[in-house]
Amino acid sequence: MTTNDAAGVPGGPTAAAPVALGEDDRRDRTRWGPIWAGVLVVLSTYVVLQLLFFALGILDLGFEGDVSTTVASVVSGVLALVAFFLGGLAAAATAFWRAANDGLVHGALVWALSVVAILTLTVLGGGALLGSVASVATQVANVAQETRAMDVDPAQAMQTAREAAGWGVLSLGLSFVAATLGGLIGAKIWPRGRGA
Repeated sequence: MTTNDAAGVPGGPTAAAPVALGEDDRRDRTRWGPIWAGVLVVLSTYVVLQLLFFALGILDLGFEGDVSTTVASVVSGVLALVAFFLGGLAAAATAFWRAANDGLVHGALVWALSVVAILTLTVLGGGALLGSVASVATQVANVAQETRAMDVDPAQAMQTAREAAGWGVLSLGLSFVAATLGGLIGAKIWPRGRGA
């Protein structure tokens, strides 16, 4: 007994030819393989750049005071922007399906997953390798503990926490822009796959 339907059920609807899925037929636009690849690019690039700039003497660990904390923060922030841009670029460039805004979506998800990974590594003790991004998170977490442990003015502690949070928001916003910009560019520079 032969059947012509897709499910192999006798008497069912017949399928004349396989139908290729277009952009409008896909049910999800998120590809987690490229997103995880982008996160790995962000983390590894950032750590390597931090170590390189530490080896060159541009960054320090803050013990010797050789490098201004402002300069170190700016350099570390720029290194983070480079890493997030490359992560978004890698995620969008390696995604199989590419529609108009898929690079933006992949870049945004690389950013979100990378921020969670950086915060997790900071909590687990990897803050020294992750530079000022981890430093801001650590400072905010330590303000409450230091206020209780020492005789510190609560208003001054709150002001310090607000300043750290403000810089944190700025760095997170800039890294989001870098990751999504990388995603937009990455979706356009490599040859388009099926569904393009």
